[in-house]
Amino acid sequence: RSRDWVNLSRRQQHAAMLAAATVALLTGATGFHATAPVVQRVRRSATVSMASEADFPVKNVWTTVCSAKDLKPNSLKAAFGAGQDILIATDKGGKIFAAANVCPHIGTPLDQGTVENGAIVCPLHRSAFDLKTGKLVGPWCPAPPLIGPLTGKLKSPRELKTFQVRKSGDNVQVLLDVNAKGRFDSNYWRGILDAQGKVDGGYY
Repeated sequence: RSRDWVNLSRRQQHAAMLAAATVALLTGATGFHATAPVVQRVRRSATVSMASEADFPVKNVWTTVCSAKDLKPNSLKAAFGAGQDILIATDKGGKIFAAANVCPHIGTPLDQGTVENGAIVCPLHRSAFDLKTGKLVGPWCPAPPLIGPLTGKLKSPRELKTFQVRKSGDNVQVLLDVNAKGRFDSNYWRGILDAQGKVDGGYY
């Protein structure tokens, strides 16, 4: 067989090599085609399904967040409802107010602060927010001296988000958007790089 190969012309040798390569290529393509559905299935399973904000319309519901018995005049209490951190505040007369338990400056909790002159005062930089409206009262981040005003430059003055609140028997209820958390989560990419823990038990 080797003599026959040597005796072949270069053109014939080239044609034989080309034929062999073609057969090998076709064999490989057939093998790849057989496994292609598996690859496609993997790709389909890894596809990220994004939920739009339209899937989570605003739906305000009176939500019980704490008991009225736990409240004292002129105080702050941390609460939780509809996936949101809520701050329940009372004035000197015991009237109840509700706001987000997140300082609009750098996001620190406000429940360790105080109620002074009808305003919620942040425990960190002493920014004060009106109990009723959440509007800033006085200077933005006045404390501690030098450091407070310096950190205040990181973010422009902002209002504190407030909510409607009522008493229902012994319960304190806040009017909350029960779809707010779902709408917030829908803005995140539900992929393998998403480090945010989900409470729905779903897998990425």
